[in-house]
Amino acid sequence: DLLVALVAVQRAGAAYVPLDPEDDSARRADMLARAAPALVLAAPGFGGSDLAARVYSPTDWPDRPDDTPLPDPAPDDLAYVLFTSGSTGRPKGVEVTQRAIVNRLLWMRETYGIGARDRILQKTPATFDVSVWEFFLPLLSGAVLVIAPPGAHRDPRALAGLIRDHRITALHFVPAMLALFLDAPESAGLAIAQVFASGEALPTALAARFHARVTGRLHNLYGPTEAAVDVSSHEATGADAGVSVPIGRPVWNTRLYLLDPLGHPVPDGVPGRLMIGGVQLARGYRDQPDLTAAVFRPDPFHPGARLYDTGDIAVARPDGALVFLGRGDGQVKLRGVRVELAEVEAAAARSGLTRQVVAGLHGSGDAAQLVLWLVPQEEGQEGAQATCDALRTALRAALPATMQPGALVALATLPLTPSGKIDRRALPAPRANAPDPAQPHSAPRSAAEHLLARLYAEVLDLPAPADAATDFFRAGGDSLRAVRLSLRIEEETGADPGLGQIFETPVLADLAARIAAASSENRPNDGLAPVLRLATGPGAPIFALPPAGGLGWCYRRLAAGLSAGLAGHPFYALQSPLLRAENPAPRDLRALATEYCDRIADLAPDGPVHLLGWSLGGIVAQEVACQMHARGRQVGLLALLDAYPSACWRDEPEPDDGAALRALLAIAGFDPDAHRDLDDAPAIMGFLRGHGHPLATLPEPVIAGIIRAVRDTNRLVRGHREAFFDGTLLHLRAAHDHAGTVLGPALWLPHAARVERLSLPCLHIEMISPAMTQAMLGALRDRLAQTPPAANLQRMPMP
Repeated sequence: DLLVALVAVQRAGAAYVPLDPEDDSARRADMLARAAPALVLAAPGFGGSDLAARVYSPTDWPDRPDDTPLPDPAPDDLAYVLFTSGSTGRPKGVEVTQRAIVNRLLWMRETYGIGARDRILQKTPATFDVSVWEFFLPLLSGAVLVIAPPGAHRDPRALAGLIRDHRITALHFVPAMLALFLDAPESAGLAIAQVFASGEALPTALAARFHARVTGRLHNLYGPTEAAVDVSSHEATGADAGVSVPIGRPVWNTRLYLLDPLGHPVPDGVPGRLMIGGVQLARGYRDQPDLTAAVFRPDPFHPGARLYDTGDIAVARPDGALVFLGRGDGQVKLRGVRVELAEVEAAAARSGLTRQVVAGLHGSGDAAQLVLWLVPQEEGQEGAQATCDALRTALRAALPATMQPGALVALATLPLTPSGKIDRRALPAPRANAPDPAQPHSAPRSAAEHLLARLYAEVLDLPAPADAATDFFRAGGDSLRAVRLSLRIEEETGADPGLGQIFETPVLADLAARIAAASSENRPNDGLAPVLRLATGPGAPIFALPPAGGLGWCYRRLAAGLSAGLAGHPFYALQSPLLRAENPAPRDLRALATEYCDRIADLAPDGPVHLLGWSLGGIVAQEVACQMHARGRQVGLLALLDAYPSACWRDEPEPDDGAALRALLAIAGFDPDAHRDLDDAPAIMGFLRGHGHPLATLPEPVIAGIIRAVRDTNRLVRGHREAFFDGTLLHLRAAHDHAGTVLGPALWLPHAARVERLSLPCLHIEMISPAMTQAMLGALRDRLAQTPPAANLQRMPMP
């Protein structure tokens, strides 16, 4: 039915938009709405009752054509629209014309001599562009089309059987899937005339393995969805040097450029940004003209033509073949040092010890580390350990200390996406908090500990049940994974442990004990308590004031970083009283600050205190500092994280319900300004559910409390007038958000005796991201070290 539908759409002169029938998310609904199809060809009941287009199921299709004349599609007519993942958080609909895809199909037919003797295996899901040539090339060349059953593309043994039984002569693999295929015993000795690889870099070692195991030719193809499947090719004979097989030379009527940052061509041997020109370029992104203009640019070398900026980096060999090096943005920052993941991966691949390898950053703050996931050449547990030991030695010789992986994770196979690419999100976390060999192993003992050991491993993607001493947050957890853990505990036990309990007792054994105690007392901690104790330590206490949403959960990484070590500090996140409906709204911001001061006095009746606040929380922190001084208390650190005086917001309109709701997007890590179309609770929660975001699973009272806190606190700020703080104010500015604006540290000069400043390369919503948290820890610790130790700190009892 799918093949009939695709051919019928093309014969009718229309364009098709493939969708995954198993995907019923808000993402698919968004794609349908933006594609605005005239007809949906699908099984009955597809899409629900709110689907605008008519659903036309195969049972209603006619058996024979009527007398309606069929049009002749023109070269510039649309052939299909494929949605791909978008950097804006929404999928992009790539519009491809008849001219673009026909050029690609005819090039493949003629270049590889595809004809009536060939049998082509179609196994790629229709939502990925490789499927286009699998479906249509046989029809243009007279070859036999063999359609694999659903799911076969994930099963190497089933694929080997299909190839042998149906005498397949041509098929496609993503390199990661090709590696699994060659590992399958059934692939040994197969004869396949032509195998095509694309989707990610093809390692030279993998090409050599192919030729040692399979009789046939292997071709490495390269191309983005924005340029009709593939734009370059190179035959992987097994003789190529280097880590990866070249992506080769351009296909028919296609131009490839390597340009420097100024748009000038680079010499051979010098890396450059890869640009594509020619007839295979897509029209652009459906109904996204700004995004289209950003990456489809005028071709300076061919007036009137366009170039597509791939974002990839490549280099030209002396023979003209291009070699893919990686993404232009494929880098991470680790403790202030820039690390290119591709360089680490290449060093591991050159060692010859691995079949596959992928590098990435795991964890955040002080717990952040560079991790290398690998499939060893040697099988079995002993072989994996030996490989990891040898690889560490090889990497020490190949890379500087700042680029050494903190953990090596050996796997039998790397996880793959439905399209066969490496699924980075599914890579397991390195074993967290491994016990010291000199200490007794702290294995789970009680039934509650065994349950949490399993759930920690599930939520944190650990390779084995967690140790009883595992700290949830130091093992890679964050506030959103804590939401997921809370839900899983409730599903397993029928009792809600409370998010607050996870925040305050993240060590597995402690959490098990507290859950048991809370269960007997029937009082779950919902995470909305006035105070969250996020860390302990011997130093003077740090109190963090909440941003507009009222929750203090966002300070978990800062708490971990500032509490570490012998000079660490206890860290308390204060939360807005507006989170609970029964609490009356304060009459003004000073009254709210007074309530916070009272909480601080209860917890720390004597000695110095430290204060910080992000965004609106910074305005409140400055007022709290003034009131603490008025009470005779010493304020050591006063840190304002991208916060600006109330006068900056006085003339701004008060947030309506839509703006207050969009604060949920900021809390979830999305830019609210990019989603102004989401203006009610169902739309926003649907958006978050479509992205698999745990915030969408929060109880309604929590969501309602956040919205109330946003609305009421913004109102209080507009009526506030700053007092004078007779001390030092440290201001941390999000430089990328405010370049060229008046928003800066100098605005606080009338409101503090001294203003120190630190500029961070980020947006406002990234201020407390893992990278920025790490960047600001040094400055915060320096200021904390200038304050005498705490005296007579009142310890807060465990809740």
